[in-house]
Amino acid sequence: MEYFLAAAREQKKIVNLHTKGAEKKILELLERYDIQRAIIHWYSGPLDILRELIDFGAYFTVGVEVLYSDSIRAITRKLPPDRLLTETDNPGGLKWLKGKPGMPAVLNEVVRTIAEIKETTVDTIAHLVHENFSRLIKNDPWLRDASPRISAFY
Repeated sequence: MEYFLAAAREQKKIVNLHTKGAEKKILELLERYDIQRAIIHWYSGPLDILRELIDFGAYFTVGVEVLYSDSIRAITRKLPPDRLLTETDNPGGLKWLKGKPGMPAVLNEVVRTIAEIKETTVDTIAHLVHENFSRLIKNDPWLRDASPRISAFY
């Protein structure tokens, strides 16, 4: 992993990380390698490490488990609006949770549930996620050609 983090630092790339069971170690590595743009995929770890990752500047994806898990809902409540991203983890996430393959349309349910948790509207969450992702990729030399296409989706 350290090889990839060093390469990401040198190339100024976004990293997308699973932290399950290694939350503290991942935070230490992000700090050591001074990763400027990190996405924490489907965080389910301790709230104290969550706070440290937020303070570090990481973004967090919320996916289908928010539909079924009180602990993921509690984590979602703690996420600042400017660090929130969504994902489906298709097709595996829903298959793991409910035994059926996920489809992209489940993202609508994820956004609706996040809106309920955050006591806001679906449109607000959709706008926040779009703005957060746009900020994350802004000025990324690796995504320069993709940026206009991504903006067209919102």
